[in-house]
Amino acid sequence: MADDLAMGATAHPLEYIFHPRSVAVVGATSASYGDQFVGSLREIGFPGPIYPVNPKANEIMGLRCYPSVREIPGPVDHVISSVSATRLREIIEDCGAKGVKVLHLFTSGFGESGEADRQELEQWVVRRARELGMRVIGPNCMGLYVPASGLTFTYGFPGEPGRVALISQSGANAGEFVHVTSLFGLRFSKVISYGNASDLNESDFLDYCADDKETEIIAAYVEGVKDGRRFFRALKKAASRKPVIILKGGRTEAGGRAAQSHTASLAGSARVFDTLCRQAGALQVSSLEELEDVTIAFRFAAPLPGPAVGVVMEGGGRSVLSADDLTLRGLTVPALPDEAQAELQRFTFLAGTSVRNPVDTSVTWIGGDKAADLLAETIRVVASAPNIDFVLSYEGLQWGPPAPGEGPDAQVKRMEEILNVVVEKSASLSKPIVFALRPTFSPSAVQATLRFQQTCYRHGIAVFPDIGRAAVALSKLFHWQESHRKQATSR
Repeated sequence: MADDLAMGATAHPLEYIFHPRSVAVVGATSASYGDQFVGSLREIGFPGPIYPVNPKANEIMGLRCYPSVREIPGPVDHVISSVSATRLREIIEDCGAKGVKVLHLFTSGFGESGEADRQELEQWVVRRARELGMRVIGPNCMGLYVPASGLTFTYGFPGEPGRVALISQSGANAGEFVHVTSLFGLRFSKVISYGNASDLNESDFLDYCADDKETEIIAAYVEGVKDGRRFFRALKKAASRKPVIILKGGRTEAGGRAAQSHTASLAGSARVFDTLCRQAGALQVSSLEELEDVTIAFRFAAPLPGPAVGVVMEGGGRSVLSADDLTLRGLTVPALPDEAQAELQRFTFLAGTSVRNPVDTSVTWIGGDKAADLLAETIRVVASAPNIDFVLSYEGLQWGPPAPGEGPDAQVKRMEEILNVVVEKSASLSKPIVFALRPTFSPSAVQATLRFQQTCYRHGIAVFPDIGRAAVALSKLFHWQESHRKQATSR
């Protein structure tokens, strides 16, 4: 671990967990997930030694393989176990003899199985690990992704760190969250998949993230809570310092049964959990997609000056539906002042369009630099209206089949060029702008959409997969801001 952390008296008690000097992967074989841990650690550039452990192999991915943790020549801080639960007694003793500080149990087949002997084994693992000076992450989890330390648990995660922490009881949800939101610009300080939480649990990690200077936003997926009072204290501490966005799994009877089978979690009362989150000041969401969208909103659209949105888009019917979506989610779509409408009428094609709000503009069909300039000017005028707090531009990189004589990618390329100019010009607006994107239905449009998302987040602009999801996320952001502002002024 870093020298300043090893010597610092004020570091959080769990800080060392996220800064190992070396990692051993027990059970690395060409037919196991252990290989993925080794390969992904090498891909992201873990700076210290990586030790594959397998008594039946001499080499894994070009790295020397050791028969046991005890026989590794150098110090080992962090061990990932991907072997059968029945072999853990021996592995725990090996780790203790080696002075290992953190044991991540990817291994499943413990308390979540419902079998008494497996539950007893899980309890023994924690008890013996504590006796040997180790902390346990898991079992039945993916473990840690800490880009600043070169830690990861799968391929393809971004190597650069960010300011968002994710605490997730589910490894699959954690992986999906990172893969999806990284395409929209999120980068991470810590991602923690903690599974059965037999030792370190949701309260430990919330308390840590509350203190972590590298974390500005906390997202969480929780199925069950080990200690309700302790969880409330940790959640309240975290939510008093930074936004905490939380998704509760197992809210129904069927979901509760699934949670018990998944991570041995007793889901508890949804009503009690809701009250607990409300009193702590955490923001609850109702789906993984909403957790993704709201976190993106907090990262790129906060602070939101107010609920009044100016909508710029093409299509009369879509304008109507968009206004409904935004209004029903708790935002407002006020008519633009007469002066703004008059200014828009100077360059907006009036046939089949509207300049009231939403602004139904048809400038993009013109193509070329002129279309980009007109769309950027439309956004500028809407943003300058005194009764508008922010602008939402609803765009698509594909609108129907190509025109006669055009190649299949011509329209996509034209729209990409237009929107790139618009982003460049909109980044200097005095009010926030966000983009929502219409679905695409060609390979070239999908690739252009991914490139456009990158352009947006590099300019600090939020972009959402569609306008309905944008409406939910932005409304939750604004109302969370209002709630915290009122709490602050009442103190």
